[in-house]
Amino acid sequence: MHNMENVVTTRLYLVPFKLEIVKAAMIGNAELASILGVTVLPNWCEEEFLQNLPGIADILCKYPLQGEWGWGSLIIHKAENTLIGHTMVKIIPDSTGSPTGSLEIGYFIVPSYRQQGYASEATKATIDWTFCQPSVQKVTAGCDPDNIASKRVLEKIGMHLIESRKNVLIWELCKTATI
Repeated sequence: MHNMENVVTTRLYLVPFKLEIVKAAMIGNAELASILGVTVLPNWCEEEFLQNLPGIADILCKYPLQGEWGWGSLIIHKAENTLIGHTMVKIIPDSTGSPTGSLEIGYFIVPSYRQQGYASEATKATIDWTFCQPSVQKVTAGCDPDNIASKRVLEKIGMHLIESRKNVLIWELCKTATI
């Protein structure tokens, strides 16, 4: 396994959301801006995500591989040097806590930067990186059935709808499908 490193796309820097950066985010946006050296938009993530940061920090400490990779990446707009959102990469453990080869992904882009392809660009780069890791065989994502924009992102990056549950659509992409 490799540590998740900064991933660079055409328009974005993806900075691994590791424990040190999670702790800065828990302190506040000014601390996060200071550590990253970027402008941090006040709405770079949803309120629920901010409230979950202590739990995310615990997971990063408890599970070594998740700690190495981080909890996804912060999405930095290159030209504007601004934090515009984040991706989430959650390693799905088996009953013993060992990785199963499956990951769950998620993403969030601030409203003012939506509908410009940033979510697709960041999420595709994240998936490409994860599929470079030998143990990763499958990536899943969930989205609200009414979230048309999110469904478009998942379709655009090559994921396939595999299940419709009560309030969520489950999407999947297998490594073999990308080779």
